[in-house]
Amino acid sequence: GLSALLLVSAVLEGYASSLTGYIIAFFSSLLAACIITAFTIRTAHLVGLILFGFVIGFLTQAIGITSDLWCYNRTFIFAAFSWSLAAVTMEGISRIVRYKLKSLTDHPLNVLVVLALLGTLPVTLALQDHWKYAKYRPTPGEWMMRQESGLKGACFINQEMPAKSKLEPNEPFWIYYISLAGFAILMQARLPFTELLSLILAAWIMGGISEWMGATAKLWHFRTVAFPPLFLVLGCWPLEFLVIRGLATRMKGSETIQ
Repeated sequence: GLSALLLVSAVLEGYASSLTGYIIAFFSSLLAACIITAFTIRTAHLVGLILFGFVIGFLTQAIGITSDLWCYNRTFIFAAFSWSLAAVTMEGISRIVRYKLKSLTDHPLNVLVVLALLGTLPVTLALQDHWKYAKYRPTPGEWMMRQESGLKGACFINQEMPAKSKLEPNEPFWIYYISLAGFAILMQARLPFTELLSLILAAWIMGGISEWMGATAKLWHFRTVAFPPLFLVLGCWPLEFLVIRGLATRMKGSETIQ
C-alpha cells in the first residue's frame, strides 16, 4: 500500500517521465527489503517507522527547498512517502550491519558521536561551498515569487543567490538540525554503541544510494549536480534516521524483535 501511494503521488505530481526502469527496480528492491524487515519487527515499530519517516521526510524537504539547498521541479509529497520506505529499509540494513559489528566493544561515546554528526554539517557545507545557503535563505515572499514566476520548472541549478535584500538568516535550517541532534541524544544516549553505529552506517548507505539515484533520474536536483552533497548524506540522513528510529521505538508495543 505504501509503495502504491509513493508511485501514485509521483505520477500525479508529474514525475512519470522520471520513473525509468532502474528507478522502478530500485523502489521494488526497497519494497522487498521492507517486507523482509517487517517480519522481524513488531507491528507498532513498523507503523512508527512509516509514520515518523513520512513526517521527518516531509519536514526535511520543506527545510531543504526553502533554503535553496536542493529542489524539485514540482511538489514533493512522493519524497515523504519514499522516506517511509527508506526508514523501514534502514532498520533492516542496520540489523545486518549490527551482526557484522558484534565483535566490537561498546563504548560510552553516543553523545559525542551524535555531536560529531551535527559537526559534519558546517564542515561539509563549507567544503562544497554550500555554507552561504545554510547561512541565508530567500525571504518567504521572494521564494513564493520565484515559484510562481515559472522558474520552478528549471529549479535553481543555474541560478545565483538572490540579492541580499531578498535574503534572511537561515535560522530554520539550524534550529531543525540542532533540534534533531538534541532529540537523537535524548533517545539514543543509552543505546549500545555498536547499535548506534549500525544505525548511522545504514543511514549513510541508504542516503548515498537513494540520493544519487533520485538525482540522476532528475526526481530532484542538487547544486552538486548528480552527486549528493556530503552534508546531506554524512550529517542530515543519520540525524534524521536516529530521531525516526528513536520515536518508533517509543510506540507502545514496539519492541524490535518479534
